Amino acid sequence: MAMALRLSLPCSKNATFPDTHLPKEPDWSDLPPELICLISWKIADISDFVCFRVVCKRWRSAVRASDLARQLPWIMDNSGSLSKGYLRFYSLLTGKTYTVNVPLSNSTDKSVMGSAYHYLLTLIRPTSECSLFNPLTNEELSLPRAMLLFPSCVPSALSPGQNSMYVVMSRSRIAHHTPFFLCRPGDRKWTRLEVDPFRSKDSTELGEFSNEGFTFYNGRCYACDRETGYIKVIDLATLTVTHVLPQPEPQLSRVSVYLVVSFGVILRVCRYKNYSEKIPCACYFRIYRLELGHGDGNAMDPCWVEIDNISNQFLFLHNIHGCAFRAEDFPGFVGNTIYFSRENCIENTFQFYRYDIKERKIEVLPAPLNLIHDWFVPSLC
Repeated sequence: MAMALRLSLPCSKNATFPDTHLPKEPDWSDLPPELICLISWKIADISDFVCFRVVCKRWRSAVRASDLARQLPWIMDNSGSLSKGYLRFYSLLTGKTYTVNVPLSNSTDKSVMGSAYHYLLTLIRPTSECSLFNPLTNEELSLPRAMLLFPSCVPSALSPGQNSMYVVMSRSRIAHHTPFFLCRPGDRKWTRLEVDPFRSKDSTELGEFSNEGFTFYNGRCYACDRETGYIKVIDLATLTVTHVLPQPEPQLSRVSVYLVVSFGVILRVCRYKNYSEKIPCACYFRIYRLELGHGDGNAMDPCWVEIDNISNQFLFLHNIHGCAFRAEDFPGFVGNTIYFSRENCIENTFQFYRYDIKERKIEVLPAPLNLIHDWFVPSLC
């Protein structure tokens, strides 16, 4: 990060300088701690943040690891196991691939099965032992033994303190309809979201959920019902359904549904195949905002309202979930757009795309083409 500072220093009348044409170098270690922190909050990439903290002891003491600004997801190469002693990640922000060494003591016989926000879900197949692992800090949180042979992990509800973190495990994304299992770190067993095959479409029974549309927010879980496409809102404290939200979009060759927490608002993002276009990944999106307000003095049932733009925000979509960011926080990223990827499981490749919501146009973005991938949000704490 380049900065230009003009320093005005008092000097005596008889002071002499060896060469008045060479400006005196400022001592960057003397910057006030408050200014150092302000600068660090503007660093968008975690690798630059790490370099910033090691400039000197004063800078390191002024900036904590927890001061890291919100990061864009990295793409993880999960085609192999941790037994290699390293993991590879790709940053769309910098266009670089990072290799992170992993202590072999933490990786013997373990495989990465998916991601859960700042953590990776790891599994030892012979024993079904699983855990959450942060490869940047080597922090590991034990979980109950896996309930499924080939589990994957959907994004966890994460807020400060392990007691408020939930992890949900599902079957591999190859299986589109599956029960979900929920726990917190420290629990001795997984809690299954039970299936009731006789429920009606408006039932408040939990039901069975599909691997499309799943997120957490404010003590609640939002999950897509496999039979109806309805979203059921589940209170995490009681594991009861509080609301049932009908799908707002017409049932026209729906490809995927993503639930995104966007700065305090729940968005339902639907991706449709565009059969009129004979190009790879031809599609379009429709976006709905969850309304929880009141009308005419009476409480209204939650409902979906379609919107045609997301202003200065952009969305990242992957697998069954997504996340939202502000464009001004990340150089090179454009507001009112959707970034998504398409995976070719047969050829073990994937490609990035950017969708312009206003123009309904898709742009292909550069990306490595040899990774079977998952999203991982880098964190230092």
